[in-house]
Amino acid sequence: MRSQVQAPNNGRLRFQIMMVVVLLVSLLVGRMPAQAADNEGDPAVQEAFGQLQAGKRLKSERNYVTPEQPTVYLTFDDGPSKLTNQVLDILDKEDVKATFFVLGEQAKAHPAELKRIVNDGHAIGNHTYNHVYKELYGDFQTFWNQIQRSEDVISNIVGIRPQLVRAPGGTATNFDANYYYLMEQAGYIVHDWNVDSGDSKRANVPVNEIWQTVKASPLDHEINILFHDGTGHESSVQVLPQVISYYKKLGYAFATLTEQVKPKQFTITKPKWSRNMSLKHFQELVEQTQQYAVAHPSSTELAKKEEKLLAQKLEAEAEEKAKAKKEEEAEAARLLAKQAALPLQVHVLGGNTFTIEPSIYKLHANQIELPLRYLIEKMGGKVEWQADTKTANAHYGIYDMDYDLVNRSISLYTLGRQTATYSLADMNLQDDQIIVPLRKTIVSLGGRITNAVIDPDYREVSMALRPLHFFKENNSILKNSLFAMGG
Repeated sequence: MRSQVQAPNNGRLRFQIMMVVVLLVSLLVGRMPAQAADNEGDPAVQEAFGQLQAGKRLKSERNYVTPEQPTVYLTFDDGPSKLTNQVLDILDKEDVKATFFVLGEQAKAHPAELKRIVNDGHAIGNHTYNHVYKELYGDFQTFWNQIQRSEDVISNIVGIRPQLVRAPGGTATNFDANYYYLMEQAGYIVHDWNVDSGDSKRANVPVNEIWQTVKASPLDHEINILFHDGTGHESSVQVLPQVISYYKKLGYAFATLTEQVKPKQFTITKPKWSRNMSLKHFQELVEQTQQYAVAHPSSTELAKKEEKLLAQKLEAEAEEKAKAKKEEEAEAARLLAKQAALPLQVHVLGGNTFTIEPSIYKLHANQIELPLRYLIEKMGGKVEWQADTKTANAHYGIYDMDYDLVNRSISLYTLGRQTATYSLADMNLQDDQIIVPLRKTIVSLGGRITNAVIDPDYREVSMALRPLHFFKENNSILKNSLFAMGG
């Protein structure tokens, strides 16, 4: 007897298959956001992340100023403390400025000392909050948080957010390329040193040992020397006057660290701390540091921004002035064009009235200029031109005027007798015509301008002439003379 085989339940089988498919899909979907997060973002950030992971240092471009005189930058770490006032007293006596890289927790405990550092004209740098290596170098986020915490403390006490930073223990074996890059993204300047006083090798380092260490250190044009003003560094205070005197005798100046001073930085070596950095976390840190840089621009960036705004303002003002000048010139040209089209009405006292068309005369340097021949002939006189000598004779009534263009002179004759000579005379030759000023010519011919109206819409000149009269020595008046009738 064959055993009976039970047929499978098709509905249950389909349900089981569907559940497996749903589970697989959910697993795939669950993985997609993490993958997308690792692949999204700024390509430049991704490229930077790849280079940094390979250990390559990516430095931002900065401009630094090298001092003309050899310079020492005295720096003090781990304070402020009860010893800080002693350090400040020595610096004040020696007339020397220094830089203090302070710890946030110490600044909070000694606010008066921090205020004195600033009030005495010294520079402040950030040395993190608590100086605990294991916390600071296990992950950049913790280092960053301590820098921000310390900065808030300093800002609350003295209103300063230091741009200068010194890593506790220095950057060697503590910083990697990521640390440097992210700090620079935030606008910070990280300073190590090139002379270590050795005052922190162990507790209570003898004064003479510190002195010998400093004295044996190599000299450089710029020396960033490391001291400590934290608790337990009494020897540093005691040796300080001797160190200052030593460098002064060598011709060194002393100054604070600023944004313009190129920082002394150790070469990146293999860190002694185990750290992992994902692209996603790196992107978050880049965003944090860049947002900080925007919210807290450096004094150099502020100066550049102000300089740019000033340049834009000056440019706008220059453009506005140029525009206004152009409009003024256009208006002046329009008025000149309009005025140039105005005829000149001439009234001769006791004589006729005539009109000089705008094409014949011009207004130049506040005087009316017109052709000599036209003026004399309109008045009833005559002009003779001698082309070979470039001279002209204008005859009107009892007057004769000889114009010499070569020598720029005018000779005036009355009744044939020379009465005046004018050198560098006001005349010029244009289009084969001698151009002369109206008023001076009329005065030379014994007349005068009695009235002149030069308005934007109207021009008029009135003059008085005496062409038919001349005087003898007995003051008798002779009329209808040959000279008078000759015009």
